[in-house]
Amino acid sequence: MQRHRLGSFYAGIAALAFALGVALGGLVSPALAQGAGTITGTVIDEATGAPIAGAQITVEGTPYGAIADDSGQFTITGVPAGTYTVAASTFGYITAQSSVTVADTGSAQVALRLAEDPEAGEVIEIIGSRLPRSVTDTPVAVDLIDSEVIERSGQSETNQILATVAPSYNATHQTIADGSDHVNPASLRGLGPGQVLVLVNGKRRHPAALIHVNGTFGRGTVGVDLNAIPTLAVKRIEVLRDGASAQYGSDAIAGVINIVLKDYTELLDARLHTGITAFGDGLEFKAGGNYGIRLGADGFVNLTGEFLQRFKTDRSGPWEGNFFPGVSDYDETTQMLEQRGLSREDVSMDIGQSQATVGNLVLNSSLPVGAGEVYAFGTFAYRDGQAAGFYRRPEQSDRYIPEIYPDGFLPEIHVKSVDWEGAAGYRQEVAGWNVDFGANHGGNSFLYYVENSLNASIGPSSQTSFKAGGPLFNQTSFNLDVARPLYLPGIKQIGFASGAEFRIENYQLRAGERESWLCGPLAQAADPADRKACGAQVFPGFQPETEVSEFRNSFGAYAALESALTDAFSLDLAGRFEYFDDFGATVNGKLAARLDVTDALAIRGAVSTGFRAPALHQVWFSTISTQFVDVMDPNTGETTLEPRQVLTANNGSEVARSFGIPELEEETSLNVSAGLAAKPMENLTFTLDAYRIRIDDRIVLTSRFSDSDPAIGEIVTTLLDGAQGNPSQAQFFTNAVDTMTRGIDIVADYSLPMQIAGGNVGFTGSANFTRTVVERVNIPQGVADKFAEGDLDAVRTVIFNREEENRLEDSLPLAKGTFSLRYGRGPLDALLRTNYYGSVQYKPTNPALDETFSPKVTFDLDLGYKLSGGFKVSVGGTNLFNTMPDEHRIAANRFNEQFVYSRRVSQFGMNGGFYYLRLQYLL
Repeated sequence: MQRHRLGSFYAGIAALAFALGVALGGLVSPALAQGAGTITGTVIDEATGAPIAGAQITVEGTPYGAIADDSGQFTITGVPAGTYTVAASTFGYITAQSSVTVADTGSAQVALRLAEDPEAGEVIEIIGSRLPRSVTDTPVAVDLIDSEVIERSGQSETNQILATVAPSYNATHQTIADGSDHVNPASLRGLGPGQVLVLVNGKRRHPAALIHVNGTFGRGTVGVDLNAIPTLAVKRIEVLRDGASAQYGSDAIAGVINIVLKDYTELLDARLHTGITAFGDGLEFKAGGNYGIRLGADGFVNLTGEFLQRFKTDRSGPWEGNFFPGVSDYDETTQMLEQRGLSREDVSMDIGQSQATVGNLVLNSSLPVGAGEVYAFGTFAYRDGQAAGFYRRPEQSDRYIPEIYPDGFLPEIHVKSVDWEGAAGYRQEVAGWNVDFGANHGGNSFLYYVENSLNASIGPSSQTSFKAGGPLFNQTSFNLDVARPLYLPGIKQIGFASGAEFRIENYQLRAGERESWLCGPLAQAADPADRKACGAQVFPGFQPETEVSEFRNSFGAYAALESALTDAFSLDLAGRFEYFDDFGATVNGKLAARLDVTDALAIRGAVSTGFRAPALHQVWFSTISTQFVDVMDPNTGETTLEPRQVLTANNGSEVARSFGIPELEEETSLNVSAGLAAKPMENLTFTLDAYRIRIDDRIVLTSRFSDSDPAIGEIVTTLLDGAQGNPSQAQFFTNAVDTMTRGIDIVADYSLPMQIAGGNVGFTGSANFTRTVVERVNIPQGVADKFAEGDLDAVRTVIFNREEENRLEDSLPLAKGTFSLRYGRGPLDALLRTNYYGSVQYKPTNPALDETFSPKVTFDLDLGYKLSGGFKVSVGGTNLFNTMPDEHRIAANRFNEQFVYSRRVSQFGMNGGFYYLRLQYLL
């Protein structure tokens, strides 16, 4: 039985509609009163007739403007009567202009045809290519997601937008996962967060300081926090769905995501967005603005500011278990709670999306200097996040002090994350070479603060809030890239590119204040029944012994040839050398080809090798954390969640060596893809790509070496004896598995050339089918010698048990698809999207608790209407009919009704329906 009801949803929507209605009334009414005209039009490719989304439209000599939607359409309202020049511009095309006359209260139409700019060919317009190509001309799969698609996704954060519109990408908000509640572990093509490279304006982005160590997908990995980049600053997102280590360096095993920042000028884009879930919680408010200033004839400065306030959601049920010591009767427990003025709902956990307050600033700029161009961009993000842990009940005597919290307490983890990046460079054509030299520095700090807690080992004098410390990561890189066309007899087109990168990385762990990790006097009480747990409850602080500040230097150099050998056949070849001062050298290569069988059909394919050095986080992270783990009663076979102090020891520690854990090595990969790209008719494109990705020596976090394991418990206890914080279990990073990932991506887009009900219609469909299989578990001989007299098979499940295997193989949907219907007519636009999520499976250590969660279909709707004066109002909903994942059916998995929905595996999260109103001012 869930705590929340749909009745609260109607009250929330009513309040939301009233609040925004007042705001809209005040802003829009004056605009509606104006007696001005409207300019509508379309922007199309002159050669193909295809619509061009994201083009900037300006009415010269006025402040009016617009951005073409994904059908190439635009509407500009509130334009005074007169004759104007309307211009359309976008990257890779020559600006087009047309004269138009606007009558008072009338409507004028214009068609702008853009021709490709041949001078733009040497710029990396599409990741993975330095030749002028469209998405369907590439030898590997590339997605382009423009600002119009981003705006109408219905999502507030970049990670969730990608997960909505790109089926090969997965990311959901986690719950009860410490820092992972605030940084989503994301996946491209079923691989981990650390196996995709993220670029901003073509420059490498730094990873987050956080490493995922709790029970989520991506456990043991490090990824980039895409939510640190505000959506309003994004012009488009390019997703290269193929191995690209030879082109861009390690981390690009699954592919590359390039976020291109807006470069619009003299156009103000201001937005207000608010929404609430179908359960009446998760209220969200976002406000932001983007404005560009022209510098001279060709320079610009584009600025973005964005603020997001998001409140928590809760999908737990009322606590159904025991609460007080010595009381096991359900009714008696309920009665005792009522006597204290409490209900079972009051002592439940908060299971759902975390609360967040986020502020973002972004700058993107370019200025012609001499014969070249100076460019600079930067991002800054501050996140204050709040999430809860497990409720500490009076019956948990080792974690409870009645003088401080007579009725128990729900501890909270607050994080303060600061994320920054700054890049600058100079590019110029020199003797036929396009030369680009740049430097980039970025970093992330992630500090934990524990609230509404205590250190039970200190006793009644314990404080209730703690500074728990946290990680910091810095990355500095210097890049030199050169490219030029080559002219060889008998070859239609060939381009050569080369470059080098020097990178410096620094990972730090900062200790928390003493009381956050201290083992106080009650930890060593004479009577074991009186002993108390060390450190702050929910999240013990980082200890001084775990503090590190470690550096890594690396150097990489690459060369690439991209050619159109004939009108029908192209061949690309790339090679890269990299050297890491702590892991040595590697050479990787890529070969890709495309053959146009007919004008409407092409086949394409690629083969590449990859290399990923262990992240500094994986080498040096160390902490003691409180984790609620499955504990089986040997007499009854029942499994319950119980708290344990778990040591995560860094790879270079004496503890790791004593357990037989070897030093980390690099991951290596082989990526093979093949597919076809078709344009069977005008305005219809279709691509299908199959892929096979093998990763050897994949780095993961092991299963826990537990003192309660009957086979190895005595040895574990001996090895952990005397460790600070009294841990009873331990886990380590190691090259534990070899995996094979196979899948298929399908993308189709169709824009009807005809008018339906006076408007244009478009369809987009895409799907991804992916399966990862653990082919081999690599068991360190040292572990087998220590715990099983050399028997490798005897310690397999200690290194990597079935739950860890489940996270790699079954925790994400094996199939995911989306189908969108777009409609536009004058000031009205509409988008209806259907989303399909395949089944997921939960396989804990106890096979009796296995569950499968069935496929689900959700619907999203976005309706927009352009008003006079540059205003646009939109209403919509994601998961329109409030479809929820299957509930846990097995009582032990529900943990006394706290986990109604799984927190370990996820298809699309557990927030349910979300309904929003958005006001945009574009002028």
